[in-house]
Amino acid sequence: MITLAAYTGCRIEELCALRLEAISGDKIEITDAKTEAGWRTVPIHPHISQTVDRLIDTSADGYLLSGLTFNKYGNRSNAIGKKFGRLKKRLGYGEDYVFHSFRKGFATQLENAKVPVTEVARLMGHEVEGQTFGNYSDGLALEGLKEAISHVDWGTH
Repeated sequence: MITLAAYTGCRIEELCALRLEAISGDKIEITDAKTEAGWRTVPIHPHISQTVDRLIDTSADGYLLSGLTFNKYGNRSNAIGKKFGRLKKRLGYGEDYVFHSFRKGFATQLENAKVPVTEVARLMGHEVEGQTFGNYSDGLALEGLKEAISHVDWGTH
């Protein structure tokens, strides 16, 4: 879960709700997001491709993260979010470090690699501002998104 978040920039519930049919070849289609801007294509980073393949092969319920249960609001991330909280506390991380910190680190790495803000916004499921790209563009092609995401490398941070 942590590795998936670190290399996709996805929110915890986006990952927990990810069904196997949303994954094809080298990309993930996020169609269950917080906002419409969150519906996006995320390339599968080379660092997580084996993990994704293993999770697909071992899924028992049609979800990439198999075995999670729904809470009363229909979300699957509640229990695993609490488990993450206990893990980070046990490892000595304070309140400033939350699961969403992976999105912050993902964005920071892309900014430091000088990836254009419109590309980062599309990868993270944020609204793209402005008439030209926000209203008229259908988004960056998969190859461009792959190039952008290739700058994420947690091994050096």
